[in-house]
Amino acid sequence: MVSIYDLFSFMLVVFVIQYILTAELERKRLQKRNKFLTFHDPLTNLLNYDGYINAVNDLVDNKKSNFVLLLLDFQDFKSINKESISCGNEILTKISIIIQTYFSNAVAISRYAGDRFALAIPTTENAVSDVQEILESRSLGYEVTYSMAMFPEEGSSSQQIITLAEDRLFQNKRVLWLKREEELFRSEKLKMVGELAAGMAHEIRNPLTTLKGFIDLSKSQSYNIGPWVDIITNEITRMNELTAEFLQFSKPHMSNMKPEPISGCLDRVKYLTESQAVSKGHCINLYNIDESILVVMDRDKIVQVLINLVRNALEAMVEPGHIHIQVKRMDTKHTVIEIQDTGKGIPEDVLPKIFDPFYTTKEEGTGLGLSICHKIIQDHNGILSVKSIVNEGSLFTITLPVI
Repeated sequence: MVSIYDLFSFMLVVFVIQYILTAELERKRLQKRNKFLTFHDPLTNLLNYDGYINAVNDLVDNKKSNFVLLLLDFQDFKSINKESISCGNEILTKISIIIQTYFSNAVAISRYAGDRFALAIPTTENAVSDVQEILESRSLGYEVTYSMAMFPEEGSSSQQIITLAEDRLFQNKRVLWLKREEELFRSEKLKMVGELAAGMAHEIRNPLTTLKGFIDLSKSQSYNIGPWVDIITNEITRMNELTAEFLQFSKPHMSNMKPEPISGCLDRVKYLTESQAVSKGHCINLYNIDESILVVMDRDKIVQVLINLVRNALEAMVEPGHIHIQVKRMDTKHTVIEIQDTGKGIPEDVLPKIFDPFYTTKEEGTGLGLSICHKIIQDHNGILSVKSIVNEGSLFTITLPVI
């Protein structure tokens, strides 16, 4: 006869066995999951970097497996993923599904880094052309930069194939980056031309309106405009000066570009501006002028820049002051020209605008002077910059390449 104790013992044994079996199944499940995660991306369930390397190694070890290694870099992913990380994860998951759909014949697919994917596609007669057709037609829905390497035609080891594909991807990305930079530069140039044209039209319209007024007055009322001839002449002169300054935005002629000592330019600038400085009680000082420093330049253009900067410095000093000009080597490839005054300085909110065409704080002037200086230095592969403290003065710095 079975006692309650025996029944209880039997149930306990069954429970323990069931517990052990359940625990063992869970352990194996977790072990399998951990092993899966070791070689797979948890977001997309595709192979991760380690899984990708192992897959390529296995394919290379199997001498019968000829394949094309395809690397994909989704260029516009970062611009799309502006809202949040979760939004980015959704996009990556969507991309992985699209890739698996379009490349269903791939023997290995990996998300091996961020927005980069790697695929191993069996080599067929049309494998390369089929890949190009899919990617270049933007069938995936995203802009993608890609590269390919073929095994065994282009490498006998997994390392050779992977390195070749990575190098090609880098070069393709570089070409795309340079193309985008060129497009951006072109759009900036067009924008600048538009701003110049608009400013030029505005500046010329004013004197033309004045001239038209006098002509209309003379025509309708037979009015003698003799007393205003000087005004008319001044307006015509102003338009001529505007046109002349506008033409300064043209590039320097290459025939005028030759090695010149920077000291010669500074000596000429001091000679041309010293009388104006002395008449106002100012002093121009030259320091550390190394006559051995040579710059490939259009001498007249550089002198024009320096004269403009020195005259601006003279105008900025209401009380008798000093202009300090010095030249020093920045490194073996560059020299720096510094022009410092003890004038009233430039307000902080004005500094970012001073090189903009037609921007001026002077009652008279075209607002093209500093713009032209900036353009000339750029054409010489140099940099023109400024620092200023109100009521203490300004420091203009020109950096130029040396021979």
